[in-house]
Amino acid sequence: MDIKLNEIAKLLDDYRPETTLSEKKYEWISDVVLVDGCIKAMNPNLLYLCEARHFQKIRNLNVPGNVLIVDPDDVSIKKMMKTKVNYILLNRAEKIETIYELVHQAFLMKRDFYNKKTKLVAALLDCKGLQHIIDTAYEVLENPMFISDLTYNILAFNENVNVGDPSWPTKQEEDFESYERLKKLNDSGVFERLYKSEAPCIENFDYSPTRWMAHKITINDKNIGHIAVVESERSFEDTDLEVLQFLCRIVASELQKDRIHYNQFNSEFEHFIIDLLEEKITQYESIEKRAKSLKLNVKRHLLLLTISPCDKNRKGMPLSYIKGFIDRLLNTEKSILYKDKITIIFVSDKKEFLLGETRKKLSEFLKNNQMNAGVSQYFHDIVHLKKFYLQSLKVTELGVQLKPEAHIFYYDDYSIYHLMEMASSQFDLKSFCNPFLLDLIEYDCQYKTDYCHNLYIYLLSDCSMTKASEIFQIHRNSMKYRIKKIEEVLGISLDDVEVKFSLLMTFKILTYVGEKKTSGF
Repeated sequence: MDIKLNEIAKLLDDYRPETTLSEKKYEWISDVVLVDGCIKAMNPNLLYLCEARHFQKIRNLNVPGNVLIVDPDDVSIKKMMKTKVNYILLNRAEKIETIYELVHQAFLMKRDFYNKKTKLVAALLDCKGLQHIIDTAYEVLENPMFISDLTYNILAFNENVNVGDPSWPTKQEEDFESYERLKKLNDSGVFERLYKSEAPCIENFDYSPTRWMAHKITINDKNIGHIAVVESERSFEDTDLEVLQFLCRIVASELQKDRIHYNQFNSEFEHFIIDLLEEKITQYESIEKRAKSLKLNVKRHLLLLTISPCDKNRKGMPLSYIKGFIDRLLNTEKSILYKDKITIIFVSDKKEFLLGETRKKLSEFLKNNQMNAGVSQYFHDIVHLKKFYLQSLKVTELGVQLKPEAHIFYYDDYSIYHLMEMASSQFDLKSFCNPFLLDLIEYDCQYKTDYCHNLYIYLLSDCSMTKASEIFQIHRNSMKYRIKKIEEVLGISLDDVEVKFSLLMTFKILTYVGEKKTSGF
């Protein structure tokens, strides 16, 4: 809130000020005092404003202080030169009340600026995100604004305000800036001026009924975006420029805290993927154009994998570090951090993802770091990315519930359980169970046999006697005998495709409802 004496002199430049600093360490001043009586002791933090005739009323001028004399005479000048006081002499006559008002207003503006800075810092320290900061800035500057990155994606803007300007973003807009307007702005040189200037700039545009004030956001001396304020609710003031500069530093700090947004600035790919997931772009032509530039639609097959930390491991190693390791492990750069998860997109002409040693290493890493991975189905068009992202989240949820020791879950293996989850809200799933299998469960309980488990393994082995016998480590004929005995007990033929499907479906229903162990398979 303090102001340097030289700054005050600059403010009074029209009155031909003459400044002398006898004690530089006392040049910072917190307020101005109008001298109209005797001053026994000077406060070095105050500026004493007086006319030459009142200067004699200030006693003890051998201590540090600051004095502003309006229309000084020779006597006061000679006396001043013999003191330790910092002083400004105004050599052009003016009413002392006018000078006092000018200086007093400067201090009021300084205090107001300090209060605004305090509110912005508090918004940053609240840790409520970019939107909270920009909403607080709207209250401070009393005009709406938005934050844009270098590719003109809107990161945050003040919602529910009536701006009446064609450049203002809305939730309904597919893309904030149209190509034509962007080209017009670029041709006008506004972006070049904005990102080269060290100070905020104020611009008028032919298509806009209002003025705009903008300033760049930088991190480590690198331009990463800008904040634009529209003059729609009150006229801009000189102090707004300084507040905007400070706001840009606050936003830069927030973006460095929020690694998702900070990483976005360095990757058009990440922008595009997050825009798809958040449905900020929905028009097929726009998506196709951006996907083509990123070479995401030049291959035949796409696959999405999402890695999630376990809830109890949320405070473990930073995801940014884990992401780098996963990128190297899977030899990919097409990954993003999004909502406390790592999402990876694989693109290839062949279905050759997560095979062999790579899958084994990933599985070991996930297990050792208490993480899980959900793998979507293959798909062929990036337009449908969100659908398969949701698949990867759902299969992780189901996998952790049904087979937590696996750590990698494929949607193809769990899609039937997803179907059951949706059906269970309307039906009792056990009513769809094959009664023959329920009879076999009762038979095992009564006669202490293990036919239910044998049948389950046989069905999972694609009804291969050889595969099933290898799992049980018995002779093939022994396995054949067990299956024949099951057919006799139930009075069915396992050569019937529909019967085998119904039995396997029943096994899966019992697994989903949590009765796998009690059913003996």
